[in-house]
Amino acid sequence: MSAPVESPMHTQHLLADPYDKPLLTVKFRAVVSRDQLAAAVDLGLSTYNGGDRHPDTWTVAEVRYHAESQILAGSGRELQEGAEAMAEMARPDFYDPWTRERVQAVYRAVDRAFPGAGGIS
Repeated sequence: MSAPVESPMHTQHLLADPYDKPLLTVKFRAVVSRDQLAAAVDLGLSTYNGGDRHPDTWTVAEVRYHAESQILAGSGRELQEGAEAMAEMARPDFYDPWTRERVQAVYRAVDRAFPGAGGIS
């Protein structure tokens, strides 16, 4: 199975403390769904950087960085649960229109950062 979109690999310094001497850079590939990307980006940007900004204002660089950071740092189960929640909240009949619009904006941010990964919800 191959992924339709490749993300530029960023060096993430999540596993070593700043005072540690880096020994090795390990590269890996993760095949993720559009919903999983949206969940990773939402968690990263809403929690750490940009939570007070609308997702339509998030830059491509921010979206890519936080997607990769959360995929690397999080668990597969957490990512899948987040993906299922994002997909549910993006549905046109979701009961809370404010949440639905915000989640759909997260998907738009993902689509900007990873063209070809899917379409607008």
